[in-house]
Amino acid sequence: MPHDSQMTAAATGDFGYIPDVTTGAPLLHLGALDAVVILVYFGAALLIGWRFSRRASARPAEDFLLAGRRLTLPLFVGSLVASWYGGLLGVGEIAYADGMVNWISQGGFWYLAYLLFAFLLAGRLSRSRQTTLPDQLGELHGPRARLLGTVLNFVNVVPISYVLSLGLVVHLFTGWPLALCIIVGTSLGGAYSIAGGFRAVIYVELMQFALMCFAVAVVIPFAVFGLGGAEYLRLHLPAGHLSPVGRYSAQELAVWALIALSTLVDPGWYQRCYAAESPRVARTGILCAVGFWMLFDVCTTFAGLYARAALPGVDPKLAYPLLADAVLPVGLKGVFVVGLLATVMSSLDAYCFVGAMSLSHDLFRRTLRPGASDRSLVRATRIGIVATATLAMALALVFDRSIKSIWKTVGSLTTAAILVPTALGLAGWRPRGAGFASMVSGIVGTIGWAAARQWGGPWALRLEALVPGLVCSLAAYAAAGLRGRR
Repeated sequence: MPHDSQMTAAATGDFGYIPDVTTGAPLLHLGALDAVVILVYFGAALLIGWRFSRRASARPAEDFLLAGRRLTLPLFVGSLVASWYGGLLGVGEIAYADGMVNWISQGGFWYLAYLLFAFLLAGRLSRSRQTTLPDQLGELHGPRARLLGTVLNFVNVVPISYVLSLGLVVHLFTGWPLALCIIVGTSLGGAYSIAGGFRAVIYVELMQFALMCFAVAVVIPFAVFGLGGAEYLRLHLPAGHLSPVGRYSAQELAVWALIALSTLVDPGWYQRCYAAESPRVARTGILCAVGFWMLFDVCTTFAGLYARAALPGVDPKLAYPLLADAVLPVGLKGVFVVGLLATVMSSLDAYCFVGAMSLSHDLFRRTLRPGASDRSLVRATRIGIVATATLAMALALVFDRSIKSIWKTVGSLTTAAILVPTALGLAGWRPRGAGFASMVSGIVGTIGWAAARQWGGPWALRLEALVPGLVCSLAAYAAAGLRGRR
């Protein structure tokens, strides 16, 4: 039950209290019905994994890794929407701290990238019959590009932000130490993918898709009727929070626009397109998913604004669930928490699985043991899930300050290295050695400029590291092309 101060706040429409995040007490105040809902959710997810474990391990590797390439439209849409929208706490953090610009930086730019993927890549990838993004790089640019792509692909998919988000959610309703919450949440989140493979991941994500739709929508009507409408936000938000671009500079907006292009080289999207039963399912599925993401972004942005107006001074990463705790009644809180868990866990298990495929398919089978059997590959993938999740947990405890900074750092590095050779290679321009040289140059340019921003002069701070990285990548690719022509 809520504290007396919270019940009084709910009656007056003023949620100005600041929860103490340093205590061991739960920050979400759930009832017995809420706890039952949460336990039923975990039980259902584990049951699905157990059901598919009885048949997945005995089937060929293609079934374990890509669900037999038979994803229908509903499965494709539910899986893609759920696995891609796991950063609910991160989106809430940005909306809380920066305002309406969240809808541009985390929404508008990305919709354009989604449409590019749907019309330019989805059908082609589905027809290619590849298994992973490094496979695609190898087909375009040779074995060196494939091997370096394997490393970058793994770095890109280690789900640090999702492990951190899941640990924070578990901490909210248990009050346990963050490290323990990360371990417990990640272990439960990875169990069904270890047991049942990609097919189990897909069916669990379909359930999670339905839950997250409810979770992102239910808070808004309670906030509007409990607190007020547009006038309440105008009176209680800081200056600039309702501006479309907020306090962002043109360069920061440009960087987020470039990071959105990382969608074009996201291994989770490639995996689902490879697993689709037809090119039409892949293309149509992405277009359907865009509609859901647009609705989600409207809800999450306004939830972040209401949290900033009603709960000034809380940790921005926790703003969304704390707002839900303040405005939702018992019973609905449990459903919201389950939806929040589903949102984060769907991305966590998806990226742990893709990371495991980098270790098993791309590294083990393609490089270390080319003749490995399907059974060995399945076993290596299961070990890879554990390894990926363990690394993510360790890094989440180190980089636990901001989900936004994790997205920006990892997104900048991988986008600078992979975007140019993948896009130009798929477009048909494939000079010898260009892919590998471009990837190396993108890495060096991004890391070098990031070091200059950290230890160099003020001049380096005027430019985000992603921009020099992309310039270096493109220059190296063009130089290889000119050298080939000569």
